Amino acid sequence: MKFTKKRLFSILALLILCLAINRYAHLQQHLLADRGSEEPQMVMTEQEIPAGATVFEAREPQHRGWDGDTPLEITVSEDGKIASVKFLPNNETPEWIRLIENRGFMNSWNGLTPCEAVGHHVDALSGATITTVAVIATLRDNLHKRIESGEIECLEPVVVAEKSKTFDFKLLASLGVLALALFSFFFPKKAHPIRLYLLALSVIILGFWQGQYLSVTYFFNVLSRGFNWTVWIIPIMTILAFLLPLITKKNFYCMYVCPYGAAQELIAKLNKKHIKISQELYKKLIRLRPAFLLVIIVLLFAGILSDFANFEPFGGFMLNVNLWIPMIIAGVFLLISLLIPKFWCKYCCPTGYMIDMTRNF
Repeated sequence: MKFTKKRLFSILALLILCLAINRYAHLQQHLLADRGSEEPQMVMTEQEIPAGATVFEAREPQHRGWDGDTPLEITVSEDGKIASVKFLPNNETPEWIRLIENRGFMNSWNGLTPCEAVGHHVDALSGATITTVAVIATLRDNLHKRIESGEIECLEPVVVAEKSKTFDFKLLASLGVLALALFSFFFPKKAHPIRLYLLALSVIILGFWQGQYLSVTYFFNVLSRGFNWTVWIIPIMTILAFLLPLITKKNFYCMYVCPYGAAQELIAKLNKKHIKISQELYKKLIRLRPAFLLVIIVLLFAGILSDFANFEPFGGFMLNVNLWIPMIIAGVFLLISLLIPKFWCKYCCPTGYMIDMTRNF
């Protein structure tokens, strides 16, 4: 294997990014540990806990949301019924936490005994599927452990609730889009007539309905915490995104899967008169992606990057979460795509740039 300048640069860039993410992950873990040692006590004293109530802390690290595990505080009143379920300090995106709380999801178990809660079926919340699946599993498994240990007594045999069939259906729908994308990747001529359908399905199913896409935020989670196989379609998507370009030297994810790339391509079809980029300008614009990634790396090493989601447009699909900065970025670059197709993908996207570097290996 010849180590060309491009190949060497790609390898070094990814290694430096991994080091930066690892450093940032350690900083965040220390910060979360500090918050975790203080805030639960503060919450306990500020809450109006009824006399005789019992408070459990449910921590099941194996159940991870989008940005980490979802520790809970479960308050059981004197009559033995759950009075409240609240989040303890965590790494999840604050807007998602607010969405979950505002939609009343955390009240799903109120009025049930812990024995009933273990068998109570609760559907994940659209727009925060991964996080709410983790919340359901954390509460269910923690209470079940307490029941098995005898800490919580049940008069009747406990039946643990089965996984939601709706959740499985969503994953199968995403798998269908991924299968169609793979067919288009390997047989582009045969798949050309269905290109528009693939783009539309990617935007609707992977984008707005599921919120399943790759991003710098997701890569941060994978490199710092490993794959989250709860929603197995995203790890599979990640593996294919890096493996196929490595083998075929052709881009798979950005061209056939990415919902925001698909949205830009669809928008571009609304205007037949596009601005032509000169070769000189192209050489300058193409430097934006590595420059953008470099900024992220510097901010990571400095420990001052607060939220990756604000650097990319993908959060714009989460309309009910109100991630305003990603929404603005998404809107601006969709408008630009009317004149210059897929401007974000070609000249800005740090996620696409990371995937593209795989082809240089």
